[in-house]
Amino acid sequence: MELPPHVLTLLRRSDLFVGLSDDQMRHVVQNVQLHRLSEGELLFDNNQQAERFFFLHRGQIKLYRISPSGQEKIIEFVKPGEFFAVAVMFMERTYYPVCASALMSTHLYSFDNRPFITTLRESPETCFRVMAEMSKRLRCQVGEIDSLSLQSARSRLVDYLLQQIAASKVVGTTSFSLSAPKKLIASRLSIQPETFSRLLNGLQQEGLITVDKNMILVHDIQALRNCLEVSE
Repeated sequence: MELPPHVLTLLRRSDLFVGLSDDQMRHVVQNVQLHRLSEGELLFDNNQQAERFFFLHRGQIKLYRISPSGQEKIIEFVKPGEFFAVAVMFMERTYYPVCASALMSTHLYSFDNRPFITTLRESPETCFRVMAEMSKRLRCQVGEIDSLSLQSARSRLVDYLLQQIAASKVVGTTSFSLSAPKKLIASRLSIQPETFSRLLNGLQQEGLITVDKNMILVHDIQALRNCLEVSE
């Protein structure tokens, strides 16, 4: 299929594709596929053969694993403009290590791994950019592991709220909408759903935040930061 011009522009600006020549770009996107998923629809299962990587255009994807006991553990929420399943193509065993499904109506594009690997072999510059991108993600994941192992549940929740404020595209904003259902965010933070709700209510009773369904209003960002410091 032929990519819409605005999607092609987004891809060309991405860290993964920014330095590709026109010929390289045509080679990488030659077998691109559009996927339209409804809420809850599975994109791929863990241990499924990993032959493609993905770019999320609209909607939201959750990456997760199912424990032997049947409990779902959220690994990551993928947002529009992000790639995922890129690192899998470099693994010796090329199977997806997680499941991926849509949290809402979602549009995304997938790319065949083989042309991209060929491009990396031919272009050391592109190869180094991919390594830098994967290193950045690895640093984030190490930070998350530290958070999960060293911080209390309250600290993890406060840290999450501060990250959502920092990630807002509106400068100076103190409110945001939760990006996923509360039970999924709780899973992402390794907090039991009932504990997550209790901690949110506690922060609200302290006057630090107001919770209105999925909207969070932070009354004093510095006080919330101080709360994080005290929790640690």
